[in-house]
Amino acid sequence: MTTTMKQPIFLLPLLLLSAANGFVTPSATSSTRQHVIMQPIISSSSLKLGSFDEYSQTDPDQDLAYEDTLVGTTDGVAMEGKFVTVAYKGQLMSNKKVFDEGQISFRLGDNKVIKGWDRGLIGMKVGGKRVLKIPPQLAYGDRGAGDVIPGGAHLQFDCELKGIASNAMEEKMAEASSMNPSKVFFYVFVAGSIIYDVLKYQMHVI
Repeated sequence: MTTTMKQPIFLLPLLLLSAANGFVTPSATSSTRQHVIMQPIISSSSLKLGSFDEYSQTDPDQDLAYEDTLVGTTDGVAMEGKFVTVAYKGQLMSNKKVFDEGQISFRLGDNKVIKGWDRGLIGMKVGGKRVLKIPPQLAYGDRGAGDVIPGGAHLQFDCELKGIASNAMEEKMAEASSMNPSKVFFYVFVAGSIIYDVLKYQMHVI
């Protein structure tokens, strides 16, 4: 009998989307959960970029705002196409309630995260910390996300850029480090079972 291990599905920023404004299950996960991310609906009106301190939750044209609390010291810089690993904590700006935190690895610009992340992490250096303030049109829109993020919610994320992969091997290692522990156990169990069966077969052949 085959046993299917179901993974708990929670929220993120982090985030995998389709261009059709639907919901999809991301391949990248935080250390404790798997995220379902909604493609944001971008307003047809021009977005207004304001200062971090002047961010308005009542302005319908408010754009993304961010503030670097620590500038990284390495040469690695996050840009579109780079495979990054980010530690984060997300909270509702309306009441400061934390709705998610963890670590996630993904490629910037691949619509794997909400638009506020794809845009807001650009330019960060490894080791740097940045606070993002994200309007709903760059996050979960008017629909929200489950019972945790209401429709029209403005979100704040405290982010730290942990690393930027430079090759395929580093990307796989980063994905593994951000993977749900129960999923890691499942893969190890499956791999171990395959190795055991192969060795057992070889012993019988010999």
